[in-house]
Amino acid sequence: MKEMNAISTGTVEMNTIQAQLSNPCLVFSISSLLCIVLLLVSGVTMYHVYAKDNLIVTHGIASGDVTDQSAIIWSRANKNSQMNVMYDTDSGFKNPTLVNTNNIVNSTTDYTSAIRLQFLEPNTIYYYKVWFSDPNNTTSVSNSEYGKFVTAPTVNPTGTNDLNASAEEITFVWSGDLGGQMYCRNVNDGGYSIFRAMNSLHPDFFVANGDMIYADGTCPYEGPKYTMNTTTTTPNENFTWLNIPADFESISNASVDWTNKSKVREIFQDHWKYNRNDPYFKDFLKNTSMYSQWDDHEVINDFGSEWPYWNLFNVNRSGYPNIVDEGTKAFFHYSPIHTDQSDNNIYRNFSWGDHLELFITDARSYRDQNHIVDTPKNNKTLFGQKQLDWLKQGLSVSNATWKIISNDVPISIPTGSNASILGRDGVADGNETDFSAYTGFERELTDLLTYIDDQNIENIVFITTDVHFPAFIRYDKDFNGDDDNVTFHELVSGPLSAIRGGSPFPVLDKTFNPTLLYGEGNLFNFGYVQIRDLSGSDGGNKPHVIAEFRDSKGNPRQGSYLEIAPK
Repeated sequence: MKEMNAISTGTVEMNTIQAQLSNPCLVFSISSLLCIVLLLVSGVTMYHVYAKDNLIVTHGIASGDVTDQSAIIWSRANKNSQMNVMYDTDSGFKNPTLVNTNNIVNSTTDYTSAIRLQFLEPNTIYYYKVWFSDPNNTTSVSNSEYGKFVTAPTVNPTGTNDLNASAEEITFVWSGDLGGQMYCRNVNDGGYSIFRAMNSLHPDFFVANGDMIYADGTCPYEGPKYTMNTTTTTPNENFTWLNIPADFESISNASVDWTNKSKVREIFQDHWKYNRNDPYFKDFLKNTSMYSQWDDHEVINDFGSEWPYWNLFNVNRSGYPNIVDEGTKAFFHYSPIHTDQSDNNIYRNFSWGDHLELFITDARSYRDQNHIVDTPKNNKTLFGQKQLDWLKQGLSVSNATWKIISNDVPISIPTGSNASILGRDGVADGNETDFSAYTGFERELTDLLTYIDDQNIENIVFITTDVHFPAFIRYDKDFNGDDDNVTFHELVSGPLSAIRGGSPFPVLDKTFNPTLLYGEGNLFNFGYVQIRDLSGSDGGNKPHVIAEFRDSKGNPRQGSYLEIAPK
């Protein structure tokens, strides 16, 4: 897609503070240094007073659910107000369009708000400005935040299947697992610096694949102890992860009263505000649109929305529906999702021209309890029948070369806490001989893959996270017995900042005949995909998927390069 230069942090319009900080001090003297320190402290103090008493944008801005003609713009204020958005294809806003919310932003959504921009041009960079205003006081206006996004290319009406007809290339990043197991915003880095590496790639969009908060975690100043080898010639060194601390509680703590909805709501909101206040994340979201997806930690570990209780260890704990309800509301309030279009569904799909259709699934809202045995009689489901029908239908009618399915749980990597008792949390039954071996969701995925085989649907790629290490896996199997194998790939990324897994690397479940192409443990990472035209000597266009993993500094991981040619 079109290259986009990064937008720096928006200007905060606080003339009083700026005037105070511009007072002259004598240089090259102790009194001068003291003066500077006092003015800085004064500025910080005045900012807190300003933030408390004046209308401000509190947690940056974001764009999301971008199509070829529309986008959602998100932000948050600190008090009752009206959200305003100005947008233009010109960065100087020479011919802008202004839209604002009809409803007043209030505590119902924790002062978050979203506006849908419509009638946009495809494959075009849009610049936008967000601010809040008090409809009852014309002098009360917040600071402004500036951002940009690129719209999706449109499908080529001529049917020539030419990548260049819609876009030169499409690039995106995906990952998840942010702030887990006390790997929160790092003091030494000033936050989640991995987003700086993601920002430097100027991707067209970001798929937030799940666990974008850990509501069942905490962020004390002193985080985990960990070991790393700093050079090839020195032995392993021990370190302690230091966090920018947060005072929120874990929703899973036994001391939290789940029947107290206001307390439950506060916990979820505080987790979201902590992560969304990260400076690197905010800068990234100013420059890159996102597609929001959830996994379990947006509510609580290994959960399902429709369950009567959390798990077999908590059958008698009251208030479980409250944490699901408040966790779900917080996810929607803090995500740029087009809720009218999705009917409040997290599963939805987006076309990016002739060669990419993105399907975002929801493996939490409709799943059966993990400990249920996966038998024909139980008809165990991960997606629910309505979502499964939607996915089958969408894949069968899609004319895009590549159908990318973003699923928050992996296919062949066994998952689940206390799986021998509580059951598997992902698709795979796993390789153990205990109760867990009967509790995956393999029958439902077999049904989906058999349908794909029956319909001869080609070029499917799954992107997943959840297991906290990167991997490329290829699958090749005949699901319907017609002697024609289905071949597809699974690309697994993460964590952005959470406990690092993959050492030792797990044994893959063999049900779907996986082949491990690449796997690595013990690193923060994200996935980077390019859909790029590689023209053959005969002049034919061959848009390949080119994928690799990048570490927290943005460096490609050796051996992680994968090129997939379409059939």
